[in-house]
Amino acid sequence: MIKNYFFTVTNGRSGQATLNKYIRLYAKDCLSAFEEPNINPIFSGFISDIEKKIRRKYFETHELLGRGKVLEAYQERKFEYIKKIALLRLNKVNKDAHYANANIYFDISKFYVRGLYKGFNSILKNFNLVFLVRDPLLNMKSYINRNKNFFLDNSHPNSKNNILIIKEKLIKEELYLWSWSETLLRYNKISKSKKVKKNIIIETNALDEIKKVKKIFDLLGIKYSPLKKVDKVNTNEETGNIKTEIKKKDIIILKNFIKKIPKDNKSLIMELDKSVSINESVMK
Repeated sequence: MIKNYFFTVTNGRSGQATLNKYIRLYAKDCLSAFEEPNINPIFSGFISDIEKKIRRKYFETHELLGRGKVLEAYQERKFEYIKKIALLRLNKVNKDAHYANANIYFDISKFYVRGLYKGFNSILKNFNLVFLVRDPLLNMKSYINRNKNFFLDNSHPNSKNNILIIKEKLIKEELYLWSWSETLLRYNKISKSKKVKKNIIIETNALDEIKKVKKIFDLLGIKYSPLKKVDKVNTNEETGNIKTEIKKKDIIILKNFIKKIPKDNKSLIMELDKSVSINESVMK
């Protein structure tokens, strides 16, 4: 059986693939999973696209990943369904860990905080939490450059089970700013659980410096072999998309979004204001 579970709270587009690469290359006695169950197609070309759709629908399903009915169940507070999915995932994790001879499991996925945490946290006696966070403006712009379908991975901002409920209509950029904000608020809530053994915060840019990566491993309490800097993985440029850069209009969008946040969310507003200040100073 696995002795230590690590779950990553993140909004996505925050260096998960790079963190996963570090752990897979250097962590000892550790099984790392990046947004599992993933699909490694057997076929290539257009047949590969068909294969992926079939497998995501029937085998490595949206639900096992944390999308689809899990998102719906979270908003409808049907947590027993989420617990059922989490149990299926944990059974697979323990089998994979057995074959890998690993006693530590490191789950790196934006879907844990989207809803799956309700299942994992209720089943496990204890677990560790890692908050992987990127500047909200950079995070939002990275998503916009990818031109993703927001509602494939997220519930609606006006859904009743959100912490930050916004009923006003949001433009696409604001939807991702809301998602970043909701992730922060859920992290703050989950981290207060008595089941959390260890809780650390990793800022995405820390993965650029090997000294900081070493410190991260030390804080995690995971043994590792000598570290070497790895290249960033799954960047926008690497996948042929636009480089993530902040423009003046992006800062204006963030300022307008902040005005839509209920005034009692002071700590959240402070974090977003900090991003405005930092990005404005960079542009001067």
